[in-house]
Amino acid sequence: MKFLLFSLFTFLSLYASEAFIDVTELKSKVENKNIVILDTTDKKTYDKGHIPGAVLVNISNFRHPVEKYQLINSPMQLQKEFRSLGINNNSEVIIYGHNKGKELLKASYVALSLISHGLQNVSILNGGYPEWVSEYEFDELIQTKTPEYKKGNFVVKPNKKIIIDIDYVKSRIGTTPMIEARPLKYFNGTVQSNGVKRLGHISGAKSSYWRDKFDSEYKLKPINKIKKIFIKSNKLNVNKEVITYCTGGLEASMNWYILHAYLHFKDVKIYDASMKQWGNLDKTPMQK
Repeated sequence: MKFLLFSLFTFLSLYASEAFIDVTELKSKVENKNIVILDTTDKKTYDKGHIPGAVLVNISNFRHPVEKYQLINSPMQLQKEFRSLGINNNSEVIIYGHNKGKELLKASYVALSLISHGLQNVSILNGGYPEWVSEYEFDELIQTKTPEYKKGNFVVKPNKKIIIDIDYVKSRIGTTPMIEARPLKYFNGTVQSNGVKRLGHISGAKSSYWRDKFDSEYKLKPINKIKKIFIKSNKLNVNKEVITYCTGGLEASMNWYILHAYLHFKDVKIYDASMKQWGNLDKTPMQK
């Protein structure tokens, strides 16, 4: 058994670097014609400086409001957006933010959108734009102009097993591990989460705050610590189904991305509407 666990962790370690790349690796790829670099910041910040060739991406073009929550757009709407960003079926997409507000979470949601619709070659820049600036500020690798690029021809192939609805979550209570990405104070119900009427969490869920996976500079913690959080502390099995959720989809997308793309869990799902749907209904099972 110990040998099998060691082999599993070794396998995960070999492939974990694909999900989060460092600035040196990105620098070596910048001139690659198949690379699409996406910046999740606001227009004003983007115009002040961004990675050469990076295209500004707006998270609102990936989601739409439904009652008190938001859901991912339809496959055809996403295909149109992907193409407008210059993405093709053979593109390698690298996403980053400037470590302001929810920019890192926007990066993971964009990654979720791409992966769940058929593009697997997706990475997030570890440490984001500040890490890039710290390495290349004096190497003329900071750009202020908007790059010219052609529209892409990406054809979506939706995986309908990744993004799930409330009925699916209800059917899995008590049988499938559910991981909440909100801060512990919201999970425990000691503080009311913004936009959520009821206190507490989905019955039986476990807490795993997304921010705990990153250091103070928004760089991913060592893989042994990430494995300890998910595999040891939360007792998750890489071969079994896991459901992630949060307040409204963004935080859960990071837990989903780490589990799916970094640790290579076989069956990770995300409840996109999350607590902004579940916690605003009167009869959904909840506990503190």
